[in-house]
Amino acid sequence: MSPQDQTDQTSRLGTSWWMVAVLFGLYVLSWVDRLIVSMLVTPIKTHLLLSDVQISMITSTSFAIFYAVFGLPLGWAADRFSRRWIIFGGVVIWGIATTACGFAQTYEALLIGRIFVGVGEAALLPAAYSLIADAFPPHLLTRATSTFQMAGKVGSATAFALGGVAIAFATAHMGIHIPFHGPAQPWQLVMMMVGFPGIIFALLLFTFPDPGRRRLPGAAPVAASGEIRAFVSRHWKLLALMLVGTSCLAMCGYSMTNWVPAYIERHFGWKPVQYGLALSMMNIVSAVSLVVNGWIVDRLFANGMKDAHLRFYGWLILGFLPVVGYMFFATNVYVFLACYCVAQFITVPFMVYVSSVMGLIAPATIRARMLAFFLFVFTILGLGAGPAIVAALTEYVFHDEGALGQSLAVVVTVCSVIALISFRMALKYLAPAIASRKDASCL
Repeated sequence: MSPQDQTDQTSRLGTSWWMVAVLFGLYVLSWVDRLIVSMLVTPIKTHLLLSDVQISMITSTSFAIFYAVFGLPLGWAADRFSRRWIIFGGVVIWGIATTACGFAQTYEALLIGRIFVGVGEAALLPAAYSLIADAFPPHLLTRATSTFQMAGKVGSATAFALGGVAIAFATAHMGIHIPFHGPAQPWQLVMMMVGFPGIIFALLLFTFPDPGRRRLPGAAPVAASGEIRAFVSRHWKLLALMLVGTSCLAMCGYSMTNWVPAYIERHFGWKPVQYGLALSMMNIVSAVSLVVNGWIVDRLFANGMKDAHLRFYGWLILGFLPVVGYMFFATNVYVFLACYCVAQFITVPFMVYVSSVMGLIAPATIRARMLAFFLFVFTILGLGAGPAIVAALTEYVFHDEGALGQSLAVVVTVCSVIALISFRMALKYLAPAIASRKDASCL
């Protein structure tokens, strides 16, 4: 490679990493907008006189359903149209919707606002992962996707750490007069404050070029009819096993995200002001682990281990399974928090490995739709079924709110074991699928 070629390659990678930085920032903001409402449950219930069922519709159910459903057509759009404009439109929608939640004076208005938050956020991941897959060579792909995925945990940490600050600021300015609104409640000010910055930040999407779409030689720029069907038919065993394994891990992750705060309160007697910062730190540590894991997988892949993504993930689950099994039987809160941090090493990165594998085996013309389909299943099973199963076990099997830890232990341990078995079975199909790709520019 000539010095000029090396310079050009370095310049392209620099642009690609800047793209990841912008997408990272938007993903952080999406998690803040998504989670901040969970810290405002009490004031919202008091102000709008809502029931727990109505609150659950606002905090999770409405978001999950519309996030999952709209991810499918938006994934289709990302395979055909400008991915930057699709993300920009989504950010503007969720930013305006979050801000609009601050203007809500009724349950129905707040519910509609949360629905549009889910619709807007559904635009980000399929298009973002597709951009990253086209911008990086295979030996850097997992590192890039894991860096981007780290934003989810940074966003969670930001929501927990800064949410209290925002609430304190809003409380100090309670009753401030907002144009077209009038005197604002603290929770309304918080929603306005977290929603507006995303609209401005979205303009950074146009500070980097679209990397283009990698295609097989002679491939059409748009997927031909039946291309998805042919791809799924050729790789259905691999895709099915990946879907089972990663869906189980999504159930683990969402179940813990939804119930661990309540478990800490019930089992250890800690209040949000105590565990908020601790959970924030756990999210930061698990975020760093994503980058480390991505670097390891890229090294293994570059050294010839073509099934490194699922093989390494299986190693992680097997190595940390004893910690996961013991976690909810720990009698010391600090031991529990340490175990919870370790458990996130296996529940957080599943989308990193899915997107990396799709970047290696799926044609560019269908990649975003395949990722959108995986996201659809993750969201429905993970956010929809996982926490509900925990609640059902607690109420109908153990008949005791104090048994929440046992319910979590059952779901997290069983799902982790199923994920491990699925990934080990998938190894038979992953390396041949990657080898079958003939695109020299990718492989």
